[in-house]
Amino acid sequence: MFTVLNLVLITFAYVMLVLFVIWFSDVEKMEAFKNLMLAFVFGFAAAIVAASIESLVAFLGVAVTSTFMLIVVAPIAEEYAKLYMSTSRYFMEEMDEPEDALIYASCIALGFAFIENILYIVTFSSELSYVQLVDLTFQRMFLCVPTHIAATSVGMAVYVYLRENYDYDHVEALIVAVMSAAPLHAVYNLMAVTGSLTMAFLIVILSITATVFAWLMLRSMKPTYKLLLPYHKNLY
Repeated sequence: MFTVLNLVLITFAYVMLVLFVIWFSDVEKMEAFKNLMLAFVFGFAAAIVAASIESLVAFLGVAVTSTFMLIVVAPIAEEYAKLYMSTSRYFMEEMDEPEDALIYASCIALGFAFIENILYIVTFSSELSYVQLVDLTFQRMFLCVPTHIAATSVGMAVYVYLRENYDYDHVEALIVAVMSAAPLHAVYNLMAVTGSLTMAFLIVILSITATVFAWLMLRSMKPTYKLLLPYHKNLY
């Protein structure tokens, strides 16, 4: 129990450090920290939504440990849940710069990954040795968390880009955004299944590349960016 508590505290300290990095990365006009904490908590709600979808699919006959569940269902369900929360009315109203979309989406993804990692620690605490549990914790900290952030960042960038430049409505943009985010998530899940170190290295490279791409994509929109408030009546 003491080991589990220590690993939970280490994980919490790590995600708080990442949260501060996200906060300070918004160098031109920093968002209110309380809003980022709220987004972090919204990540918990996203995890519940994703788990509910996955449970429903499992109830319909798809095995929880099947390749289809891990590579197709889970990435789509989890990215949908995170992006749905990221495009909620409250956060959209705070996005007065295009890059703000990444700030809020990243915090929601961080909250989601935190809860998921805690569940893994608790679930496997009675099955793994101390060394194995520590190894699992740190692998998920340094691989799972960045991948969640990167995948959701890509999806959010696509969402804002389509809403801003092509007048997609909320549902259309959300569908395309989820389909854009899910592949990177699926690659991570595939790596987790195979345990390949090569795949793990690829995930890190893909996550960094995807996050930079999303940031540059939104940054390029800044000169013509208009707040998405006029579209809020179509969000739900």
